Amino acid sequence: MIIREAEKADRDQIFKLYKMLVPNSKKMTVIEAQIETIRKDPTNFLLVYEEHGELLGTVTLNICLQAQHGFRPYGVLENIIVHEDHQGKNIGLKLLQYVEEYCRSVDCHKIMLLSSSTRERAHYFFDRAGYSGSVSKGFKKYL
Repeated sequence: MIIREAEKADRDQIFKLYKMLVPNSKKMTVIEAQIETIRKDPTNFLLVYEEHGELLGTVTLNICLQAQHGFRPYGVLENIIVHEDHQGKNIGLKLLQYVEEYCRSVDCHKIMLLSSSTRERAHYFFDRAGYSGSVSKGFKKYL
């Protein structure tokens, strides 16, 4: 088991994981060049959980600057996905722990994430991992 930054060669497996999250998306596209752009960016991370050459999970972490807490940034998580055949094996928890360790190492003061309002199993998972769904209300506007 290893958690690492995604590479261009991971494109097809990442796409399959994303399709598990949003199976009906017709606009989704995963581009190797964008994976490489994220990999080179010191504040954005596309992380994958790999076992025996197979990607079983992924998460995107963005470290965001702000002025409210001095020099302390915050983290935003997106697209937290565990392969549907491997859920319940602590893969998601390991990804969250990895992200949290990194965020502590760069002195983040919080980590935020959004989850679709219909994904109740995911909400239960996030709650058990220490993320409160009652602190804030999330809003999105698609462009």
